[in-house]
Amino acid sequence: MNLTDAPLGYAFEGDYPESYGSELLRLRTIVAQQVVRLADTRPSAEGRLLGVLIGRRSSDRERAQIEVALRRDGAPSLLARGELLISAKDLAAVGALVQDYGDRTVGDHVRLRRFAAGRVELDRVIDDCAVHNIAAHPNYIASMAAVGKGVGGPENAPWLGDFANYRIPNAPSDGGPGPRPPVAVIDTGVEETMRGDHWLGKVTRTPENLDLLDVLPRGGDGFLDYEAGHGTFVAGVVQRVAPSADIRVYRAADTDGFATDDDIAAAIVQAHRDGAEIINLSLGGKTLDDQPPLLMQQAVETVHAEAGRDSKGRFNKVIVAAAGNYGDRGIVWPAALDGVEAVAGLTAYLSPASWSSYGAVRFSTVGEGIRSVYPEGAESPLFDPEPDTFGPNAAAVWSGTSFAAPQIAGAVARISAEQNVSPRDAVDLLDARGKSVVGFGKAMRILQGIG
Repeated sequence: MNLTDAPLGYAFEGDYPESYGSELLRLRTIVAQQVVRLADTRPSAEGRLLGVLIGRRSSDRERAQIEVALRRDGAPSLLARGELLISAKDLAAVGALVQDYGDRTVGDHVRLRRFAAGRVELDRVIDDCAVHNIAAHPNYIASMAAVGKGVGGPENAPWLGDFANYRIPNAPSDGGPGPRPPVAVIDTGVEETMRGDHWLGKVTRTPENLDLLDVLPRGGDGFLDYEAGHGTFVAGVVQRVAPSADIRVYRAADTDGFATDDDIAAAIVQAHRDGAEIINLSLGGKTLDDQPPLLMQQAVETVHAEAGRDSKGRFNKVIVAAAGNYGDRGIVWPAALDGVEAVAGLTAYLSPASWSSYGAVRFSTVGEGIRSVYPEGAESPLFDPEPDTFGPNAAAVWSGTSFAAPQIAGAVARISAEQNVSPRDAVDLLDARGKSVVGFGKAMRILQGIG
């Protein structure tokens, strides 16, 4: 790592060499297919996949049901069907309007749910609440794949080797003299199995943070679910970039890759209060009116209010989020929230990726053909026409801004440790060594990717 005089965008050049041997040609073909799928914005393709994913969860009434609402620009926005969010202190004042709704307290808000309620009824309740000067909000859903993009998902890749032997060339073997700022990965959770190759071996597993891998349709079908392994893969990216990082995994999304506003917000606040100094969010979505999801916004504000600012007036905590895979300048949450560092995707040649969201972005890095660890299991032919089977100690290649963001989170953790600086100082050092690209912030190569 050269943070002083390396060419802009190349501070990590040579730090993360890749060796694919005879597999390289096959992997290039696979990554090219992943990129084509990421760039496929046809409503028909997206609609078919969403239809399948919605149907898979329809018998499980404990799980948020997905409703697709089209924005004015024709892009889909995902909402939890029949659900509203309202301040707990306001509930009594509008109790008559929502007496048929079940409720669950979420922090200082209440999540109201009535599955039979359609958009017309919910809009009426929102309007009726507004008459009483009370705000009611939809419970938006974020996804791991920008709705239906990325069909086919991860693909088998050569083993990464035993983590005990993993080294970054010319980096301190002990990770450096500085503290290890805890990195929270808020995602689908982490695989329960302790890998024989020791990757993610120090990540704590609890019933609350496990990726359950195969639960949909209800009870499972013997195949990995649509976004199963996403959290494990993302955590592995952080560990590849910062081997000494203290990684903590939180489950906010289900195994098909969907997470409600309230669940994401709860995980953000919990990670912060557990001591995380860097938080990674490889998920996102669009709202109908381009206004931020209520509870995610409040969660980020809570983190920064409680953690405070440093002597330079900068937020102490670092929150990193994937910019999205929509291929446009549209607003994607939580990446667009104040106090969040948005990360866009580049090709392996450091050019802007056509499938990546862009615009109000702080960083960009390679998001095509990223290699990381992946859990054991078989892909479903429902989602991949050529399904893979992943064995013990598997590795995979995957593409998307989901896998660009954790490289930045990992780089911040690594710089903090090696340079003995705060995560916020590390963000600024990283920013200073990136190459400015319009709409893509400061561009840089960290992991090599495949092109």
